[in-house]
Amino acid sequence: MSLWADRRGQSVVIGSLLIFTFLILAFSGYQTFIVPSQNQQVEAEHFQETEDQFSTLRSNILNSIGSEETRSTAIELGTGYPVRQIALNPPPAAGRLATTEPGDVEITSDGTTGNVCRADGETPTTRSLVYTPGYNEYGAPEALGYENRVVSGEFRSGRFDEQRLVRESSSGNDRISLFLLNGSVDEYGVNTYSLEVNASRQHTKTLDKPKITIPSRFDATTWRDEILADYSDVTVTSPSDPSDDRVILSFDGKYEVSCAVVGLSSDPAFTPPDDSGGGPSDSDSGGGYDVQWLDPSGETGTSCSGDPGDYDCTLDASQSQTLDLTAETKPRAQDATVDFLVSNGDVATITPAEGDTGSDGKVSARVRAQSDGEVKVYADGGDNADLINFTITNCPPDCGTGVTVVYTNGDQKVSTAKKSVGTTEIDQKGKAVGPLVADIDGDDDDDILYVNGGDSNSKVYIADPDGSDVTELSSTQASGDKSLLGVGRWDGADTSVYFADGDQSVIYRTNPSDGDVKVVNPENDVSAVTGPADIDSDDANELLYADGSQELRYFEPGAGPGDAVGEKISLEQGIGDNNGGIGLGRPADFNGDDTARIPVVDGSNRLILVNSNGDETVLVNSDNKGFEIAKSPVATVDWDDDGKLEIVYLTKNNGLKYVDDVTESSQTVKDTEIDEPRDKTGVA
Repeated sequence: MSLWADRRGQSVVIGSLLIFTFLILAFSGYQTFIVPSQNQQVEAEHFQETEDQFSTLRSNILNSIGSEETRSTAIELGTGYPVRQIALNPPPAAGRLATTEPGDVEITSDGTTGNVCRADGETPTTRSLVYTPGYNEYGAPEALGYENRVVSGEFRSGRFDEQRLVRESSSGNDRISLFLLNGSVDEYGVNTYSLEVNASRQHTKTLDKPKITIPSRFDATTWRDEILADYSDVTVTSPSDPSDDRVILSFDGKYEVSCAVVGLSSDPAFTPPDDSGGGPSDSDSGGGYDVQWLDPSGETGTSCSGDPGDYDCTLDASQSQTLDLTAETKPRAQDATVDFLVSNGDVATITPAEGDTGSDGKVSARVRAQSDGEVKVYADGGDNADLINFTITNCPPDCGTGVTVVYTNGDQKVSTAKKSVGTTEIDQKGKAVGPLVADIDGDDDDDILYVNGGDSNSKVYIADPDGSDVTELSSTQASGDKSLLGVGRWDGADTSVYFADGDQSVIYRTNPSDGDVKVVNPENDVSAVTGPADIDSDDANELLYADGSQELRYFEPGAGPGDAVGEKISLEQGIGDNNGGIGLGRPADFNGDDTARIPVVDGSNRLILVNSNGDETVLVNSDNKGFEIAKSPVATVDWDDDGKLEIVYLTKNNGLKYVDDVTESSQTVKDTEIDEPRDKTGVA
């Protein structure tokens, strides 16, 4: 054979070229599609963190008024990207935090100048504070802003505003409260900037038909149609000079108009006239009543001294990391809005941010310890704000790391997960699970709730989070197929665990003191009980469940213990179910309106919230690539410990994700980095 005719090396060369070409194409695809997608997620999470930091800033501004204390808020200006071994990243995404130019504020009453904001009689001024991101991939957000007690988020697809400038009163005059920003800020980069706020006292004056002219980044149409759309007695116009970037708010009737001055990284440039005002805003909500904390002494881990309005309390976090507080109005006021705030979110958080009083004039909130230290906890409404001085002690290592969720892993072992702590497996198998319940057996430990597996005679069991103190809670056989356990109070009973019996024909409840109690025989049977909650604003909990056909239903108090037909909540695509699992979660009040909604994974693999009328809010669509949802139970918890509820759900590849910003106009899906749960039991 001639050497010229020997072609044996050609296939090797061609094969090598093909492999090399494939590698080039694969790398190109990774660089072009995967890297930008991952970086976009990093940027989206950063923007969410910045939104949370602006909320903290608003609380710090409120709490600094009249306190003579400087408060600091950390603002992360930008973000970097994960280090990559072969692919290339763009430069870090830098952002800018800056104030706008100052503008004059004018306040008149029936044409007469009202001196509310400046004691020396000169013209007061204010600015806006704006954060502008410089993301490389996440193009949806354009800015975050704070001005005139309005927090705004601006996106390509629209905007959201949360204003506290104007507040209605349940009695007396409605309120207008101005916080004027002084000082100059202009920071750019990816570092964390510490923004200090130092506020003046607050001055309040009753004005008839007040007209308030304020500088704003937004035009009169935006103020009229969006920011103040809920108020019919205000007219919004623009000044006659087109170059004047202010808006004119003309109110009809009498208002309590208050003003405070806030220095940004500086002292206030001027102060309002002196009066008896001070402390956190005395004009945030309502009027004609006072708000006062009730003494929380006697709650687990809590001891207090002092008199009403001047409590000093200690919370021993080794005994309890949470504390339920109650504020009452005097004289009693129903449907009065009360704001809840803390002076230091690193020491403790409080949720919800606000609530409305019931017919008894009371409203509750929950404090959660984050670390050892001192913190002021405020209830703000009516004609005053009350506070409790708390000292948090003995916080364990997992203090402030989020709420525990329960699931079973691939070995069917009951397990728990907690952000920043990780997962814990106990040596018990489970067929169905329920949410972690707060010490139902009185041993000072929270309890894991599950239906035992590996046994045809399944019962409801509880165990301590470390797997100890395993206790059979029910003597009645419990269903473990397409099932879920609910916890709460219904129809006058003490806190109980609600479950479907083994035949899925009866709803039972059980607790250590009452034992098993037959609740009701649903005419359409029962597969899963998601728990009691007030879903129709009637001040009474309904009992939510899925019937034998996976239809969502509920009972009003008084149903049972015999046969009864539950009210049906019609869903567009029904409740989704898989080989043993069902797409249902614990109902909860997500937006502070005292009305619960139910999280559901429907038949089209969408994660939705539904109310008692069947109105659906889609949180995650079925086509959300990479986050496709399994038709399994979901958990309603404050996973990231930010004082707001999230929904944790299972993906089709058994990864746990959670939905942040449930009540906002746009939600963010985040990864827990946990991939153990089974789709049969989902997560609770």
